[in-house]
Amino acid sequence: MLAYYGSSISGNMARTPEGFLICRNVPIARTGFQQYLPEEIGASGDAPLLVYRAPQEVFSAATLASFEGKPVTLGHPPADVSPLNAAAYACGHVQNVRRGAGADADLMLADLFLTDPVLIERVCAGVREISCGYDCVYAQGENGMEQRAIRGNHVAVVETGRAGGRVAIRDGRR
Repeated sequence: MLAYYGSSISGNMARTPEGFLICRNVPIARTGFQQYLPEEIGASGDAPLLVYRAPQEVFSAATLASFEGKPVTLGHPPADVSPLNAAAYACGHVQNVRRGAGADADLMLADLFLTDPVLIERVCAGVREISCGYDCVYAQGENGMEQRAIRGNHVAVVETGRAGGRVAIRDGRR
């Protein structure tokens, strides 16, 4: 477990002496089915589709490593975060990416180190859900359409995330 120096806000949140916000044990992704619009995954049709995220894909060493050190953003930026636009979109970074245990075994957990005052204010005001930005391969599998080779680009703090309320910054109430 990593140690952070700061004043505890809750069991999962602390503020550093400089004013940065550290959010520990944040579920940033989960396994299972999630709903996508056909145009989001390169499919045809109008009806939303259920896409499966298998544990062996979500928790592969490559997928976990791909989220390590990635930028945290306030909402999803209009393009992937890169060195050319990181100064405009990065509001912190992701660290200590790992698979959860016990009741959290279906969750990818990480610690978020938030540096942007606007994002810190929004999180403290209650904006807590998480949505990852990533690339992947969509393929037909035994569970229908599946995501494979998931590779992280950023982790967005959003009002409402596709993965649901369990994939959110935790505080004393979560």
